[in-house]
Amino acid sequence: MKKRFLDFLELAPRSSKPRTRGLTTVGEHGYPIGWLGEMLDMWGEYIDIIKLTPTSLHAPWDSMEKKVKLYRDHDIGVGTDDPIFAIAYYQGKAEQLLRTLRDIGFTHVQIDTQHIKLEGTGNSEKAREDESRYIALARELGFEVTGEVGLKTPEGDIARAGAGVLNVDAVVEEVKRLLKLGCAHVYLESKVIRDVVGVYGEKDSGTAQVRQVVEAVGQDNIFIEVAGRPFDTRQCQRFWAVRNFGPEVNMSAGGSLEEIRYVEAVRRGNTFVHGPSRTTSRLWLKSVAKNGGKAAVDWWKEEYPMEVAKVQAGSAA
Repeated sequence: MKKRFLDFLELAPRSSKPRTRGLTTVGEHGYPIGWLGEMLDMWGEYIDIIKLTPTSLHAPWDSMEKKVKLYRDHDIGVGTDDPIFAIAYYQGKAEQLLRTLRDIGFTHVQIDTQHIKLEGTGNSEKAREDESRYIALARELGFEVTGEVGLKTPEGDIARAGAGVLNVDAVVEEVKRLLKLGCAHVYLESKVIRDVVGVYGEKDSGTAQVRQVVEAVGQDNIFIEVAGRPFDTRQCQRFWAVRNFGPEVNMSAGGSLEEIRYVEAVRRGNTFVHGPSRTTSRLWLKSVAKNGGKAAVDWWKEEYPMEVAKVQAGSAA
């Protein structure tokens, strides 16, 4: 790890690579290689896994191979988003995809055999069997497999009980099923979390429901996914995750690679997050100030009261 700027200033502690917890995943959106190299030299220490989205399928093959090597040279795992596997699966090329990704140097893969819900076709049972088979094959090929629970829309989503309520039992059951199949981690869909806990994490009842899931399946087995919406909202969701589960929560950080510096600063409790509170969001710094220059071990539990009127105004905007 490179010498940090102004390293005589103490910061909130964080695990270093190779991390087994406090992992950060970000999306790969087609970055130019030259720009990417400089970004990784500066911020690569804080990225654990990069996940290629379907936009990468339009890029030149040789460029993508160079990018995979560049990520690996910075000790960053390289994976694919679930729609890429779904495309291969529906074309009967899932095994070819897995073997090709392995040969290129990919380390992670997300298996999805039910990306498109085909109602009334009777294919649900086969899709489940195929899911199990391809997870087993991926692990045999040396991949770390990730799963996901929750859909972007409420229709047919077992994770939602309606009216912004989490179906805790169903989520726990599905996470445990995926872990038993061989998934190393399971993502909790960002839109489900946002519906349940609120844009700012202001819904205590929803937070309690997510906590039930985390306690039942083990925090290190899941990723809190943050995606979509404006930057300020993503920051509030990241801040909510750290406030409730600590800086070593696994986070699929959403946004883009440019935001990794903000993600790490939220984990360290020393950056401003725009939210509905009169108190500071710099919870680590607040703890440092209160405790004579040395933050409490659990500094992220500092109070962060929200103003109801501001929450309601923000929700209506």
